[in-house]
Amino acid sequence: MPPTRILTVCTGNVCRSPMAAVELDHGLNAVSPGGFAVTSAGMHALVDQGFEERVGRLAHDRGLDAAAAHRARQVTPEVLRDVDLVLVMAREHTQPVLQQSPRLLKKVFTLREFARILLYLSTDPELDAAVPADRAERWAWLVQQAPRLRQRVPVRHPERNDVIDPYRQEDAVLEQMAEELFEATDAVIAWERRYAQRRAASGTASSSAG
Repeated sequence: MPPTRILTVCTGNVCRSPMAAVELDHGLNAVSPGGFAVTSAGMHALVDQGFEERVGRLAHDRGLDAAAAHRARQVTPEVLRDVDLVLVMAREHTQPVLQQSPRLLKKVFTLREFARILLYLSTDPELDAAVPADRAERWAWLVQQAPRLRQRVPVRHPERNDVIDPYRQEDAVLEQMAEELFEATDAVIAWERRYAQRRAASGTASSSAG
């Protein structure tokens, strides 16, 4: 089966979106090898630039060696063509993405909003039981369910849907970005791990019974 293709989007594509992309690509493929292709782009990309220096160090400290190869690229209709899910870093990126690819109307979420949807889903017994075992089917089902589930996880302060932009900001802003971003990516990876392990346990039980 082809991998689930996820695109992360921010403004310059040198801080938030590439950090989220390498974190998700590493974590999701560690759980389900070969199951995901996570890339990034920017609405106003600093084309061909690498990670912002401090963010690059942060990625290195987390063992994300793929960050060294990153080069910023612009969001284009071609970049958006084959993606299954778009995770933007802030609400301001949603409409520009949709203007370029209206077909993604129900497939664009902020990263933090999407993480909350997954947390909600795993705590709802009916939905939890309905999650498909197969990885490709699971994520196709998730992308289909997520638009209606977003209504169940509203936030009082909409800015909490955003990951703060640390570009050319003081270190305290960088630390806030890291906290907001990694909390969300950890939730996404944990969701995949939950259901991948469930499938593995089910397969082991079936083998034992046979």
